[in-house]
Amino acid sequence: MARRLPSLVARGRRIPWQMVLAVALRVVQEGRRRWERLSKREQQELTRIVRKSRGRPANLTPREREELWRIVRKAASQH
Repeated sequence: MARRLPSLVARGRRIPWQMVLAVALRVVQEGRRRWERLSKREQQELTRIVRKSRGRPANLTPREREELWRIVRKAASQH
């Protein structure tokens, strides 16, 4: 999955939300390297949104889904 991640991220909105949530979970599980790419605010927001979603994008507002996607892309980037 790690090799495919950049190509998935490059496809933008065509990624199923289930994949976004899976990547968000992976970011949290992978630990410091990707986590530290995020600001303290982004870390708190990612945690809040993932908990609120309970794995279901329908539990989020459009704004929260957008923010989740933005944070996940940043954490998943190769920079």
